[in-house]
Amino acid sequence: MIKIVHIVTVYSSTTSILYTKLKELNRCGDIDLTVISSPKTKDYSATPPSKHIAVNMDRSINPIKDLKSIWELYKVLKREKFDMVHSHTAKAGFISALAAKIARVPFIFHTYHGLPFYEGQNRISYIAYSFLEKTACKFRSHIFTQNKRDMSECIKLIGTKDKVSYEGNGVDIDFVKKLAALQLSEAEKDYPEQGFRIVLLSRLERIKRVDDFLKVACKLISKGIDIACVVAGTGPQEQQLKKQVQEMGLSRLVNMVGRSTRALGLIEACDMVVLCSEKEGIPRSLMEAMALEKPVVATDVLGTQELVVDGQTGFLVPLGDIDKMAEKIENLIKDKSLRKNFGAAGLKRVQEHFNDIKIARLLHEFYLRSAP
Repeated sequence: MIKIVHIVTVYSSTTSILYTKLKELNRCGDIDLTVISSPKTKDYSATPPSKHIAVNMDRSINPIKDLKSIWELYKVLKREKFDMVHSHTAKAGFISALAAKIARVPFIFHTYHGLPFYEGQNRISYIAYSFLEKTACKFRSHIFTQNKRDMSECIKLIGTKDKVSYEGNGVDIDFVKKLAALQLSEAEKDYPEQGFRIVLLSRLERIKRVDDFLKVACKLISKGIDIACVVAGTGPQEQQLKKQVQEMGLSRLVNMVGRSTRALGLIEACDMVVLCSEKEGIPRSLMEAMALEKPVVATDVLGTQELVVDGQTGFLVPLGDIDKMAEKIENLIKDKSLRKNFGAAGLKRVQEHFNDIKIARLLHEFYLRSAP
């Protein structure tokens, strides 16, 4: 029996980005599985499909809090005597690498859901995040990446291609469809009453460029196109974006619902899913949209361009090109058959290339090969 712990920064990730992998791995009779994250919040009812241990972790960089998190995590790892640590997301990844090394965990793995440093980023941030990741990789046994374009950078981080694997990303299509159906009736209430339904699901932070979507909405309205939009997510820009919605006169047409417990229902209820990010790992909201046969319009950036095939499963537009995104959305609004064709092609692509159950099985095989 191999004792494995997956570690992620925020609790909600245990029931979203990690849920299928944890569920499938927990079914394996030769693995004793645990997940560690920050504590569950009062407004969150979902639970992970494996044992859970809470350790205080914060998304933002705070040296005092981070040292406390490393110490708290070290004590848990030392007590539980895990054979393998597998971390996810930037903060949990750095804290886990240090704590696991001090606790002498034999194997330390990490999955990059998109690198925290990237082309076009503020220079100081780029240097800082790059340094932190290089430091963490000194303690890691192996790293995984969710998109292929990050492979070369990951090899530079850890120093050898033998310690880097392409993991990919995916969804459990049957689970997505079942949960979407259950959430549909409540999710429909979140949309404004009239108009073509568009949803954007994203963390509300600068890199996601949600303000670009608001500009696109204004452009569509100026053309006399009826839209009914939902923006679902939380983050540091939430209040600023809510203010922008009011100032731009979009309050009746764009509903900002915060963190939604019915995200899949929002996708099922919509006509189209949009994403405006500067970069992604492999965007989950678009994978879920394609699994539910919805057309997508997104920026042509790292991660997203590996998922969306322009002109086949949706449209890709240049980052920051408001006019082009509005044009592509308008094209889909006016062409029902095109929406249907994109939806069918999207489902097929997810079935063939973005299956989370297959990824979980590959991870299981990797753990067995790595175990002494």
